[in-house]
Amino acid sequence: MQDLRFNGFSMIHKALRSMLYDAAQSLQHADFTDTAHTEQVLTKVAMIVDLFDDHADHEDNHILPLIKDYHPALAEAFEQEHVTDKALSNELKNAIARYKAAETAAERIKAGSKLFYTFNDFIAFNLTHMNREETVLNETLWANYSDMEIGMVNQKISASVPPEKAVVNVTWMMRSCNDMEIAEFVKKVKAGLPEQMIQMMLGIAEQELPSHRYERIMQQITEQEPA
Repeated sequence: MQDLRFNGFSMIHKALRSMLYDAAQSLQHADFTDTAHTEQVLTKVAMIVDLFDDHADHEDNHILPLIKDYHPALAEAFEQEHVTDKALSNELKNAIARYKAAETAAERIKAGSKLFYTFNDFIAFNLTHMNREETVLNETLWANYSDMEIGMVNQKISASVPPEKAVVNVTWMMRSCNDMEIAEFVKKVKAGLPEQMIQMMLGIAEQELPSHRYERIMQQITEQEPA
């Protein structure tokens, strides 16, 4: 049986998928004539657009350059997918702006419906795109780089994320990942991130997870650390 390789996309993609699902449900529940409640939904969608734009930029700047020499056509294909993703992001921003500009209940319902379907297009594209990254793109990375090398690139990306966005990412990772993934993640980042960041992550884990899961994760981390 082939050894499992390090999937640098896994945890952040789980977090991003959960954010998409959460916002999609909020949009489905939204009464677009209720501007106060809809504003909360718009805030969710706008945050997701911003995070996905950042995520694509990180991949363009740190991940795709790793495969350009080995598989230039594949690198170009993913760059073009990111162009499509940015176009969908802009459509969502425009849909949000149209809703905010609406003056009557009928106009708000129409603008909200447009936002809903635009967001569904965004979800459909990104779910497929993230799957391709974790299968097709990873195959090329694994064929040419060690897990340690890929992990170092991931650490570089993590260190470049502003603290306020890191909190959002880590919170949704804790909500979206299994115990083993979280324990392995903490183990890896402890070697490369400041202690303040590590404590922030553990604090979020303790807040977001049931006590039995948090205790089990901390036990796994302790067991994995050298004496």
